Amino acid sequence: MTFKMISLGCPKNLVESEYICEQLCAAGHEQGDGGDTVIINTCAFIAEAARESIETILEAAKDGRKKIIVTGCLVERYRNDLAGLLPEVHSFIGRNYYADIGTIIEAPGFYHREGVFSDTFPRRVLTPVPSSYLKIQEGCNNRCHYCTIPSIRGSLTSRPARDVVREFRWLLDNGYREINIIGQDITSYGTENERKETLAGLIRSLLNETGEFYLRLLYMHPKGITRELIDVMRSDARIIPYLDVPIQHSEDRILSLMGRGHTKAYLVETLEMMRDRLPGAVLRTSIIVGFPTETDEEFNGLLAFLAQYPFDMLGAFRYAREEGTPAYRLKGQVAKKIKNDRYVRLMEAQKEISRARLARLKDMEVKIIVENDAEDPKTGRMLLQAPDIDGVAFIKGQCRAGDICDAKVLKTLDYDVVVEV
Repeated sequence: MTFKMISLGCPKNLVESEYICEQLCAAGHEQGDGGDTVIINTCAFIAEAARESIETILEAAKDGRKKIIVTGCLVERYRNDLAGLLPEVHSFIGRNYYADIGTIIEAPGFYHREGVFSDTFPRRVLTPVPSSYLKIQEGCNNRCHYCTIPSIRGSLTSRPARDVVREFRWLLDNGYREINIIGQDITSYGTENERKETLAGLIRSLLNETGEFYLRLLYMHPKGITRELIDVMRSDARIIPYLDVPIQHSEDRILSLMGRGHTKAYLVETLEMMRDRLPGAVLRTSIIVGFPTETDEEFNGLLAFLAQYPFDMLGAFRYAREEGTPAYRLKGQVAKKIKNDRYVRLMEAQKEISRARLARLKDMEVKIIVENDAEDPKTGRMLLQAPDIDGVAFIKGQCRAGDICDAKVLKTLDYDVVVEV
């Protein structure tokens, strides 16, 4: 069997797609675009992502000669409805069957069993050198009131540190130099079983490996950011000074309704600690606008907070009700027009913040990753920009795709930069 892999959604899903590809190839199947089987690893974190997944399945099914296999979050979230909804699909395979996928791939059916799947190794990396992801955990125990993740991916399960280090070493041996540490909330690593393993300890173990590499820590809940973790980050230049800290909101009443587990005062204390101990760090966050009962005053308070404690990069979402979450039942849903207006105001304000924050880098020397050398200017990103979610670096000078090199920032834009090698 020759299969094509389509991976939708987040980097965590991508790593699972890489694991599936390795399992299939180890069983004697072949990966290629012209095959007779299409595997679609779906996302269903929000309704919009589920719609995209279904549209992708239906588009693939237009070629009646292809066998369609569906895996991922759609199978976990809507397992009671899918078989009747999508008769075009040959089989649905849940996460806890990924280790067996090489043997069951040919047989039609619905394969699902309860439990948390946290394996990611061995895998066939689908991202080009030198960048890859390293998943250290599965599931989440935070239980934010708007979030479907615990119902889809289960409770927090941290991978043993020795397994993470072994996979990290394998990535280095295969030429990957920018390693992005991922999980639902990596600051909770090791906390579910009162393990002695912590994120700070894990990072120290990774730093014991020799060679040139760069670590980026992606998605850190504010509750788990400690002085110890920040001190580990500033202790070694191989840790990219980049903090992805989704705060979602700033005002106490909304934070409480969201189930975030901390106050505005705690956010202030944490952000000031990070800025004090890592003054040059790039900060990224995510915000939800239009959460049920959010008032104009609370939204304006959020804008004022972001002006006082600016983030270099910011992603915003209009709140959408998700079945099965506590927030779904809340009264006081905000009108769509108001949510859209608030979203536009927030992003307009953030554009000014982003432009000012990037302007600090003008004439500075930065590390860049070259991603495309086929055009002039070449394109890539600074190490201070995370893959797929932040801006672009337009590159002048001689370099090749896959290079990590020094460059001078010639010009800064709203979200992007122009650099010269």
